[in-house]
Amino acid sequence: MYGDTRIGQIFSFDEVKNYLYSPNFNQPDKTNLEFYEKFVFNREIPELKDEESLKNFLNSAFTKVPVMNPDGIEDREKIGFVPHAVFYLYINGLIGKTFDENDVYEAYQKHKDKIRFIYDIVLNGIRKEEILEDREKLKKWLFDHAYGNCKNGRIFFTEMQEKFSIIEDHIREIRYFIDLACENCGSYHLHQEEDVLDTWFSSALWPFGTLGWPEDTKDLQKFYPTSLLVTGFDIIFFWVARMIMMGMHFMKEKPFGDVYIHALVRDEKGEKMSKTKGNVIDPLDMVEKYGADSLRFTLAALAAQGRDIRLSEKRIEGYKHFANKIWNASKFVLTNFENNRSKVFKDLSALKLAFDDKWILTRLQETIKSAEKAINEYRYNDYANMLYDFFWHEYCDWYLEFSKERIYKGSDEEKAAALSTLIYVLDKSMKLLHPVMPFITEEIWQKFPYKDADYLPVAPYPQVRGELIFEKEKQLIEDLKEMIVSIRNVRADFGLPPSKKLNVYIKPSDTEFEEVLRQMEPSIKLLAKIEKLEIGTDLERPANTVVAVSRRAESYIDIAGSIDVEKELQRQEKLLQEVQRSISISEKKLSNENFVKKAPEHVVEKERQLYAELQEKAEKIKRIIESLKEVKTS
Repeated sequence: MYGDTRIGQIFSFDEVKNYLYSPNFNQPDKTNLEFYEKFVFNREIPELKDEESLKNFLNSAFTKVPVMNPDGIEDREKIGFVPHAVFYLYINGLIGKTFDENDVYEAYQKHKDKIRFIYDIVLNGIRKEEILEDREKLKKWLFDHAYGNCKNGRIFFTEMQEKFSIIEDHIREIRYFIDLACENCGSYHLHQEEDVLDTWFSSALWPFGTLGWPEDTKDLQKFYPTSLLVTGFDIIFFWVARMIMMGMHFMKEKPFGDVYIHALVRDEKGEKMSKTKGNVIDPLDMVEKYGADSLRFTLAALAAQGRDIRLSEKRIEGYKHFANKIWNASKFVLTNFENNRSKVFKDLSALKLAFDDKWILTRLQETIKSAEKAINEYRYNDYANMLYDFFWHEYCDWYLEFSKERIYKGSDEEKAAALSTLIYVLDKSMKLLHPVMPFITEEIWQKFPYKDADYLPVAPYPQVRGELIFEKEKQLIEDLKEMIVSIRNVRADFGLPPSKKLNVYIKPSDTEFEEVLRQMEPSIKLLAKIEKLEIGTDLERPANTVVAVSRRAESYIDIAGSIDVEKELQRQEKLLQEVQRSISISEKKLSNENFVKKAPEHVVEKERQLYAELQEKAEKIKRIIESLKEVKTS
């Protein structure tokens, strides 16, 4: 409280009480005491829980300062320094209940620096201190104020056999003193040092001052200028600009080549994290709960240039699932390697690579090139997100699934190509992911059959290999993926369960794509959940089928035996009516000028997004209805 200037060095009970038990500014549902307990000290403070406990704590922990003058009294009526000093000695136990002039004199001599300092503030100056410095004068003064033999006739003490006792009724208030003094001499007269180097000025010397300047050291010659400064936007002027000015003045050269201004980490609502708001995400808690790699990857993935990071625990949890995906995919690959160790080759050029092998190798080269560009341009979010998409959505979702048929059922030659490609791409992926997920990638990489370094941080970073780029095969597999997705979409549109296998007839647009389909037929049946598959450029559309159109093929999916077409048609028409009603409600809101102008911006934007989603959903339902009508009439 004193550090926050809520109270002074000399303070009253009421000042502390009123602050501790009043509502907190940021969290009015809590008192300031409750706020300190929860967010500052992380424990209850029983010494302050009520007024009685608080008073006992103050009386035991601080120097008591008796005040004998009521508020508003005229200066000529005020009780002066000497009575206050004697009462101070008594109330702080420095003299007994009965005392004489010697007791007061000796106690005052031991503590006079503190007493003078306190009452110089409380009384706005002290007078007649000489009485306390002379035993005879002090004795006379005590007698005078025991019998009223003074100008104002005040009686502060009782006297018996030259021993005096305090009349406590004269104490109007007890204040408290925070005992701050010089560590060396004990003086209470403290003032701020004036001969100092300004914080930002000294920081401006950092690029060369830390390297031995003004001496021309080897470190200074080697490390100045440096390549990159990482900082926050809020100190560009305070620090960055000053470092450049000082570097140009003293070293005649700029101190660094690039400045990376990192994002400010905010909460999920975009508000600055603060203990007072209770919205702080403790990184140590997140590491304990989700792992260091998940937190590190989250921060990298969200660190878009020019934008603050909106961090939420859900995002961190999401990237923990990514870490699990990496681990499980690597376990699958390495387990199959152990079962087929003799069939894995480091040199891919000696293998007969399939269409999907060439596709994933090409995508790897493209990812390496894009990742290197992102790193060089400090676009860490792009770096993290492109690796996420490549590893999860291409390597795991597609290539691992493509390769399973060859690993489990293929010839030795096919197994060798699939497993060798899997290991090769996994190796490069671990190296690419290592800067943003160092722990899990190192753990996995140490289990590899062959390594080009002892540890990942010193392993060669992946380089683009032109001989592993196959543009033609890449495009063929992209077209195949599009076709499989179109079949999956039909399944989802008609609510068919994943366990239900379908009969599908595929009509490729050319013989080149037909060759890919025939070579990849087992994988197509696996990925699209197909029971019976027919492929041919001269196929006619069978009855009771729905068409899924893709760039290089038309797929005819037999749904007649899987659903009741009439019931499904009725369901979709009813669903269309509901969506159209929702569209009408949303249109009315967005056409209302009062709503658009007066509603919060995020509410209006959310409504616009909803409207767009409803329009898209309505169009999709219309297409499904048309397909069902075609099946019904065929």
